[in-house]
Amino acid sequence: MKNTGIPKKTRVALVYPPGEQKISEPIPPPNMTIAVLADALVKQGCEVFQVDAEKEWFDRIQFLLGKRQVALIFDKDSVDAFINGKAPAKLAAEYGRISATLLKELGIVPVDLLGITFIDMRAEPLIINFSALLALAVKKKYGARTVIGYRGMPKEGYFYLLRKYPCFDYGVYANWGEKALIEILKDAAGEKSAMIGTVARRRGKLRNYGGGEERRPMAPHPLYDDRILAKYKAYDGEIFSKYNPDAPFVKDLVKKDKRYLVTPYAFELTCTGACAFCDNDNRLRSDMKSVDQVIDELSELKAKGATAIYFINSSFNNHYKQAEELCEKMIKNKLGLKWFDCANLRIMDEPLLDKMKAAGAIKLTFGVETGSQRLMNYVNKGTTVEKAAKYLEYSDKLGIWNHIELIAGFPTETEKDLRDTLALVDRIKDFVDLYTLNPFYLYPNSRFYREPEKFGIRVLPAPPMQLLNFFYPIYRIVQQYSLKFDEIGGLPWKEKNEQIVRSTKALSGKIKEIATFRAIGNEHVYLLNCLYDKLGHARKPLIRKMVKVLTTKFKPYNLNFFMDDFRTSFSKEKDPRIFLPIKDTEFLGEERDGS
Repeated sequence: MKNTGIPKKTRVALVYPPGEQKISEPIPPPNMTIAVLADALVKQGCEVFQVDAEKEWFDRIQFLLGKRQVALIFDKDSVDAFINGKAPAKLAAEYGRISATLLKELGIVPVDLLGITFIDMRAEPLIINFSALLALAVKKKYGARTVIGYRGMPKEGYFYLLRKYPCFDYGVYANWGEKALIEILKDAAGEKSAMIGTVARRRGKLRNYGGGEERRPMAPHPLYDDRILAKYKAYDGEIFSKYNPDAPFVKDLVKKDKRYLVTPYAFELTCTGACAFCDNDNRLRSDMKSVDQVIDELSELKAKGATAIYFINSSFNNHYKQAEELCEKMIKNKLGLKWFDCANLRIMDEPLLDKMKAAGAIKLTFGVETGSQRLMNYVNKGTTVEKAAKYLEYSDKLGIWNHIELIAGFPTETEKDLRDTLALVDRIKDFVDLYTLNPFYLYPNSRFYREPEKFGIRVLPAPPMQLLNFFYPIYRIVQQYSLKFDEIGGLPWKEKNEQIVRSTKALSGKIKEIATFRAIGNEHVYLLNCLYDKLGHARKPLIRKMVKVLTTKFKPYNLNFFMDDFRTSFSKEKDPRIFLPIKDTEFLGEERDGS
């Protein structure tokens, strides 16, 4: 092996930390991030230990700790004092016992570097406190350097966290996190490195190594740990046990002859589209893998026990010919994998949908966004309202589970635009099974931001990052701070913000009216994998009825009870403004950018 600048047998632990408000699936798929990082480091000759602390926390560890100990993990002020050596002796001793339990139960062995991914970073105490306690324990016991990272959080966020928690040595915001992590390993070993997109601690001060905008040349390859995957395999009886226990038909479906595993995978993260609201820069060269490589890697996942693939591509069919060829080879190679992915309405026709179904598609997510043709043209959606309705109907006819995404409050939105969207939701209600509803956010990498004059908006100065409180409110997603803007010749920000809230409430009310809150947000991927495996596409009407009954109550993986208050779940899980009284939504609306 050539000299990489990293000492031989460097040992790295990669951790996916737990969080209270990530998703509410009864059985979530494993996270792909640490598997991708592991693949890159193993190729550098490192010995890598993958630690799914999310799974271990909710399955076991929280129950091994006492109630007071769990409460202390959530107590940000006490954790802050302990990490900074200011906690009273008794409190410090208690945190010492908690940290020892975490090390033991997570199986953390002596390592040279501890890496913690913040891929699902939310401003909530569990993620940050857990990570800080684990980092300090590993540093004290093994002398390891520690790094936190996720490209979705700006460098200012890492300055904040590294100042507040001296147990963190590096913070990575680079787009190509694997490359940045390799350079950190060189630096930690005292070798010459070319760090990028990283905030590092240097002699008690923090230094920013800029750049990091470079994207990986090809979509990443996950090297999943078999021991972790084994914990995500579930028999049908285990899956159904997470749902409405009063459903009368479950006993006839349970045969316990097969274990299900839904595994995330990506073959293209870049996007050829130029939708004005999206932060996926269409100017970047495609990182799509070859069709043959995709087939080989899907075969690897099948050999590991995968029964379904949760694609996290920008879209399955960004390129028509490649999508067609991939479907044909999935069929020819008899992969037999069910799969979920986004579908591009710009590049869609009935023959391609036919092939996608034959290749195993059981759920497709369509970015419809709006029912206003004027707004579709304005945001450069590249499709029409009629085309969206047509292919949703056809996809439903094929037996595919249809998921649509909607955005409320686009710049320049009028009352007529909102009425058109409400009318479309009504029109397609019989063909749609699941909805994602987002209030409009102005992202820094979007065309709206890069070309504001073209779209008739004026971007307002952002608040200084040092004024942001990463712990309040706990349900805010750190990377989703919206920038403020005025409509040129239209609404100023304050009035625009109020309109975004009103439009979101109107659309959520329409969805509640036609489908209930249960149809917003929760995908139930293991349940769909199981039901489609047993019943097939042709029996989608029966599957739809079963899902409605089963999801009347279900037990999210991070709760110890069956949940039936879906309104509360959605408001906390997705956006607290949507279902609150007007006076509260107005206040929260003013807080949308974190100011």
